[in-house]
Amino acid sequence: MSSLSLPSLPVELLYEIQSFALSSSLPLTSRHLYAVFKSAPLSIHASYLIGRYINSETASFRSGLISVVLRYPLCTQDVLEAIFRSPECPPQRFRTPTELPRRLFRALAPKKSQLRKRKREEGDERWSPDDEPLPFLHYLYDHPRIPHLYANSFDGYALTKAVHAGFLPLVRFLLEHDASPACKDGLAVMVAIRRKDLGLVRMLVERDDRQLQKKARTASVAPEGTQGVAGQTASVPNGNESEAKQEGFKSSKRRRLEDRVRVNQAMLRTAVKCDAREIVEYLVKEKGCVPDMKTVLMINSHE
Repeated sequence: MSSLSLPSLPVELLYEIQSFALSSSLPLTSRHLYAVFKSAPLSIHASYLIGRYINSETASFRSGLISVVLRYPLCTQDVLEAIFRSPECPPQRFRTPTELPRRLFRALAPKKSQLRKRKREEGDERWSPDDEPLPFLHYLYDHPRIPHLYANSFDGYALTKAVHAGFLPLVRFLLEHDASPACKDGLAVMVAIRRKDLGLVRMLVERDDRQLQKKARTASVAPEGTQGVAGQTASVPNGNESEAKQEGFKSSKRRRLEDRVRVNQAMLRTAVKCDAREIVEYLVKEKGCVPDMKTVLMINSHE
């Protein structure tokens, strides 16, 4: 009587074995097993990830379910939906923020066409909002059952990789969701400086005040005074509407938003080393960064 080998077992039995073993190595033992588990139903993938979460050494008390399962390349949008549908899905702890896994951003790199350009000023416009991982991030941030995602996970790894790749739509998205360029001593800004990308440096340093200006314009162009309670029109003092509008614009201009990160001498020194003269001028003249003596000597040697 010949003995049965593992690959010869029915796939249903293999699924059952894996549900108890929860082994990350089992699918890698042969091509057949790899194909079996890769093509398994979504419910099997969901059950495996839930089991890995429950049986982890830390029991994932510090990290929530979504933080743990997102670390696995197996976890896609469809698999996440299967997890939420599963009766095995443990309750969520919404007080614990969800980590952004590094695997989503690890492969980001500048486009080949961008690498051929010596002067890179505005990133790579070939990146689009349809490029991964941006659609998946939209799904994660918009899902009602996923706790708030922490954009600065792993010392701002996501933003730094997006800047390195020149992925402007992703950079904007992360900044809109409270990613901080100040993480790891402003590493994202340093990367943008080494790219000689003034527009990207400005995007990282300065907050976008367009929404504030839009509100100010909307309030200032209201005809014949301001709408008061119950839709009544309030009169403008002295009947001078133009002066009131001008004063509104002046007050909006005075409300300058604080920068996301404070520029420093190390950033200026990096810009000088890279011979990024536009960035040097921006840091010194617009941001008031005072160079130290070593940087001054470097500037003089470049002239």
